[in-house]
Amino acid sequence: MIMAGEEYRKDIPFHNVYFTGLVRDKLGRKMSKSLGNSPDPIALMEQYGADGVRMGMLLTAPAGNDLPFDTAICEQGRNFCNKIWNALRLVKGWTVDASLETPAHSRIAAEWLEHRFNQVLAEVDDDFTKYRLSEALMSVYKLVWDDFCSTYLEIVKPPFGQPMDERTYKATLRMMSRLMQLLHPFMPFITEEVWHLLGEGEGDVMVSDMPRPVVFDEDMLQRFAVSMEMVEQIRRIRAEKNISPKEQVALFVRNADCGFFFEEIVRKLCNLSELTLTADKVEKSVSFVLHNVECFVPFSANINVEEERAKIEADIAYMERFLDSVLKKLSNEQFVSHAPEKVVALERKKQADAEEKLRILRAQLEQL
Repeated sequence: MIMAGEEYRKDIPFHNVYFTGLVRDKLGRKMSKSLGNSPDPIALMEQYGADGVRMGMLLTAPAGNDLPFDTAICEQGRNFCNKIWNALRLVKGWTVDASLETPAHSRIAAEWLEHRFNQVLAEVDDDFTKYRLSEALMSVYKLVWDDFCSTYLEIVKPPFGQPMDERTYKATLRMMSRLMQLLHPFMPFITEEVWHLLGEGEGDVMVSDMPRPVVFDEDMLQRFAVSMEMVEQIRRIRAEKNISPKEQVALFVRNADCGFFFEEIVRKLCNLSELTLTADKVEKSVSFVLHNVECFVPFSANINVEEERAKIEADIAYMERFLDSVLKKLSNEQFVSHAPEKVVALERKKQADAEEKLRILRAQLEQL
């Protein structure tokens, strides 16, 4: 090919060559006709779909290594296709009222997803330059499944039977179309179908311009991540205390302002009756520590004090072991004198955080 290119086009047809590894079965054997361990690709496509099989092959194709093929990955690809299709059905099933104002939580969610999209897009571009195809696909997979379907749609979806504001609806269609562009090189068939059903772009997605990353706000991404950590903590308390998701709960944040998380997101996802800043401990409540900030969720019914005490004691024991390991490292003169300043500073921060968490946990135990 190189000689033909030089002869007829006076140019080299390519400059980089990508070598793939061997495709191996579950036992690690090379797939071959003689062993009879090669699956029928047509049968796989009939069972999992062409895009599901493509995704299975790409997810098991790390650069420079063999491909440990497993049909379970194809099943994951099929489930991913179903997830995308169900998300489309949900979005297209919403009714729109142009007179409605955009809720604060929807505005924040749309802004966050825009920054998150550009963050992942930059990661994917870097993976492509290094031929890390499986890593690039996994990043897009998490962006669609976790960020768009599980988080964004849950935040912006209106209450059952109620319409959505026009601005959020258009932003959702536009973002889903851009996700189809990003996913198209990996899963061309479902992305083309969804692209046309969304109706946001002209022509086919195959010939559309791939989105290019722009500068994203890391501070906002971090603030949103803290918000989701808070949501997880409150949901954990609900599950442990058998509090129904339909029942409203209150949240008290001690000795802090709301600048380190998005209050609107927490209110929407946790069904809060109130979110209050306080300087004092809240009696008869379950507490948790988030980034050295103590939060309280009051409970209306009696709880098992012994169980609560056992959980706090276990947390204290774990934190004491962690603090002991950090102190041993900081007491090592060789480490302190030779390690980079940033590494030592990080260990000292770990020490301060652990000591603060221990103080809060011991206060909680004393309260019980």
